[in-house]
Amino acid sequence: MVDSPFPDEDSWPGDERPGSEVPLVREQAYEIIDAVLAGTDPEGAEVRDRLREHVAAHPGNPEAALHEHLVFTRSLARQTRNKPQDGEQSAQYPAGMQDDAARHGQADIEAILHAGMLVTAFQPIHDLRRGGVIGAEALTRFLWEQDGDGAGSWFRNAAAVGLGADLEFSALQAAVAAAQDLPNHLVVALNLSPAVCLDPRLPGVLEHAGMEPSRIMLELTEPLQPEELDPLLDVLTQLRMSGMGLAVEESGADAASMRHIRSLRPDVIKVGRCLIAGIDADPSRQYLIADLVEFGRQTGAALAAVGIETAAELAVLTRLSVSAGQGHFLGRPTISVKEWATWASPATPEAEGAHGRHAAARPPQTNGHQR
Repeated sequence: MVDSPFPDEDSWPGDERPGSEVPLVREQAYEIIDAVLAGTDPEGAEVRDRLREHVAAHPGNPEAALHEHLVFTRSLARQTRNKPQDGEQSAQYPAGMQDDAARHGQADIEAILHAGMLVTAFQPIHDLRRGGVIGAEALTRFLWEQDGDGAGSWFRNAAAVGLGADLEFSALQAAVAAAQDLPNHLVVALNLSPAVCLDPRLPGVLEHAGMEPSRIMLELTEPLQPEELDPLLDVLTQLRMSGMGLAVEESGADAASMRHIRSLRPDVIKVGRCLIAGIDADPSRQYLIADLVEFGRQTGAALAAVGIETAAELAVLTRLSVSAGQGHFLGRPTISVKEWATWASPATPEAEGAHGRHAAARPPQTNGHQR
């Protein structure tokens, strides 16, 4: 049987072919189906054949077809892993293997990696000083969990079964592919764990990202372990010499956190919702943010606030000279290419909607490190 994308251009039901006015998730489901069925590797023939059956069984509902495809590939992954090897008497797991829930999680993750069921949402980042659309953060979404609430647990489960780096790289590749549809002046923040930064695959992925290095902001998503700092500095120095930026999350005002920030000398220090929530009514948090702004000034980093949800929070952060911000008040994560296109112009009062200004922004360039 010759493998080819299915359905073909004339086989989509009604007006629901890619490119027509269909729900965004559905359109991306069609794209994922086409990508999977375009494969030619012999080992994936059974999976592709079964996906064709699932598509045929759910005309006009590619999400349901992909969900069945996930169940099938998950089952196939379990069968493959449980298959007795030469000399084994049964399909029992070795002593010390994770419990059933963990094994099931591994099968789910293997199925996701095999089927490529990841999409990318972008959330605008606003310049709180000048306004304007200058950046967006890439956030991973699983096709059946568009709100992103479960994304963190998938990555944690993947790390627990030794597939964390593989899932991160899959998400990274999806993000850089989606970024091609962003306005081409936006900086793209890519979330990476320290472990993936140290993975030898990373430079090659970034080199082929299809973006100027100056548009890439590497964002460390986890606190550093002491033994990671020196090797991470070596890797990041090379990447930043090419023009890429670096953002780190402020993980507390303790001495160790500040030492790591001083050593990394990031372009951006990000402050999470835990400090932003209700800051307009909490003078102690305002003093802390003011101190972090000054700390950033001394180290050459801009301060960015995450999780801004009210006008009052935004007003206080702007008064405290926080450089940039993002949050539901300013703009929710979205997979809409049409909405991404609206970020090409500076925010205006007429363009503001229910969530505040629909513009993204990048903090001013700093001299936090040598290019």
